Amino acid sequence: MDTRAVRTFRVFVVTTAVVAIVLGGVGILWPRPTLVVLALLFGVDLVVAGVLRVGSAAIGRGTHRVWRWVSIVGGVFVAAAGLVCLLDPAAPLVVLATLGGIGFVVEGVAALVGAVVGHPGSSRGPSAVSGALSILAGVAVLVAPGLALAAFVVLAGIVLVVVGIAALLLVPPRAAIRG
Repeated sequence: MDTRAVRTFRVFVVTTAVVAIVLGGVGILWPRPTLVVLALLFGVDLVVAGVLRVGSAAIGRGTHRVWRWVSIVGGVFVAAAGLVCLLDPAAPLVVLATLGGIGFVVEGVAALVGAVVGHPGSSRGPSAVSGALSILAGVAVLVAPGLALAAFVVLAGIVLVVVGIAALLLVPPRAAIRG
């Protein structure tokens, strides 16, 4: 086996595993600040994307006039959305949680309707349980979106730590480099 390839793979696995463990730990220990940082990064991304869209449309000589105006207007809206994220990082997070909560409720209602009227390939009992749990989860998210997001970050952090540890178990032994 190519020792250079093994060495490169070891560095890749160890680096990605350590990054996953560190980021997972940050999410577990500080879920709310982690969410704020993510919202701020999202805001920066939107501002940059909006400004670049406006800039490219403004200097896009030879392009269709309709495209230029749509790009300018769209870019202004995207940049404005980014500014909202930067000025109030909680706003996009609450919108995201609310949409997720609504999705849970809608899915739950659909599952309950399926349980009542029946549909091919599904059992009524599990559909009813799934629907009820989905509605309860949706209501919980809608009632406490901040707590739901923090719980999600903690869960994602746990997954990152577990995946990082598992990746470290894949590191080829040093003997593979020599031999």
